[in-house]
Amino acid sequence: MLYQTIVDFFVENIEKGSILPGEKLPSLRKISDQFDVSLSTAVEAYRKLELFGYVSAKDRSGYSARLPSQGENILRPSEKFRSKISEIDHIDEIIELINQTMDSETAPFGVGTPALEKFPTRMVNKYMVQTIKHQPHSTGAYIFGMGLEDLRQELSRWMRPWIGVTSHKDILVTNGCLEAINIALASECDAGDIVAIESPCYFGLLHAIHHHGLKALEVKTDPTEGLDPEALETLAKNNKIKALISTPNAQNPLGFTMSDERKKQILAICHKYKIRLIEDDLYGELSFEKKRPKSYKYFDKEGIVTHCSSFSKFLGPGLRIGWCIPAQNSDRYIRQKLSLNLSTSTLTQYVVSSILRNEDLLKVGQNLGNHYQQNIQIYSNVINSQLGQKACLSDPTGSYFLWVRVEGLNSLEAFQKAKRQKISFTPGPLFSATRQYQNYLRVNCAHEFNEKRNQELIRLCKILGG
Repeated sequence: MLYQTIVDFFVENIEKGSILPGEKLPSLRKISDQFDVSLSTAVEAYRKLELFGYVSAKDRSGYSARLPSQGENILRPSEKFRSKISEIDHIDEIIELINQTMDSETAPFGVGTPALEKFPTRMVNKYMVQTIKHQPHSTGAYIFGMGLEDLRQELSRWMRPWIGVTSHKDILVTNGCLEAINIALASECDAGDIVAIESPCYFGLLHAIHHHGLKALEVKTDPTEGLDPEALETLAKNNKIKALISTPNAQNPLGFTMSDERKKQILAICHKYKIRLIEDDLYGELSFEKKRPKSYKYFDKEGIVTHCSSFSKFLGPGLRIGWCIPAQNSDRYIRQKLSLNLSTSTLTQYVVSSILRNEDLLKVGQNLGNHYQQNIQIYSNVINSQLGQKACLSDPTGSYFLWVRVEGLNSLEAFQKAKRQKISFTPGPLFSATRQYQNYLRVNCAHEFNEKRNQELIRLCKILGG
């Protein structure tokens, strides 16, 4: 896209201070001449910069530079945060509300699906056709045990920069990341055990904990830094925690990526108190950083981390290819896998193996991450412009969610009002084992921003603002 060069030029220069906020910018005609593009391309570039919050347009005055507005942030955990052991008694409510966000006619700010139109569908289909042609038996065969050996070898090679050296023999192929986490919980915990979780956290993890008869213990989590090591250690001293589920990279819903130093601190605490660490690294490929961030597993010298992930968020959820790398003994994991299903799809295992062997999937993830980063900036600007000081927004470093606090909001009541106007979002209490975050919500920013989406987001803000 020709306009992207212009956008990148101004974003870089405004952010580093070479162009100051309020400074008058070149006219459209000058931009057209300077970058050797058409006038319509120059218009599109300034339109994008305006959406991102780097340019303001005034009638008869042309364009001037600005820095994107930032609402009052939520860089600290909720002041009302409380940590207590919970058996999670609102699973039915969570499922009901999530089902209500699935309506295809509803503005998709609630459902957690990524931007399907941005997936490399043509590439995947090409390898699907090739696999059916060259491996016709793949649609009628099971692959028992750990999964297709070729796929596991390719995964081991591909993940080495952020996982470290891992034998393909230690990788168990699963139907997505959540199945991997369920297998890990069933393998590492017994009914009644306490599982520590970040707060807020993805509600699917709460459902998994509840399903296995486990108790949840929420740990204070900083919206930009991640899980609080001191809070975890305090809880570990006073409670027998069997496992910790943590999402260190591009966490859902907060979007933070932990520093390597903090990851090491968390690992040291888990080792000290004999806590199994179940790592949910589903969004790592969607980091906004130039390099894919490292996992807990990379730093694990004691054999306490079970790493779980999948291709669902950047290659395609329909492939259903995930995996886990057990902390130590994989036999229990295989038995748990067999209790759920005999095999992950043979066909798609062959397909993904071929893709890994021949394509640069990190580039695919990076392209998606760039799209989501731009979208988050646009959505943030709209929410800030509509709600002003009433709203406090997260500042994600990956994935495609915004976590929003709105003064005086009852998000469950607002959800029903929005639903009547064919607009969805995800209420804050769904991300807590103890129904905290009543005045918070998660907004999905994955989908292409256009005028229709803009008007829907403005309507949502009016509902939230009362």
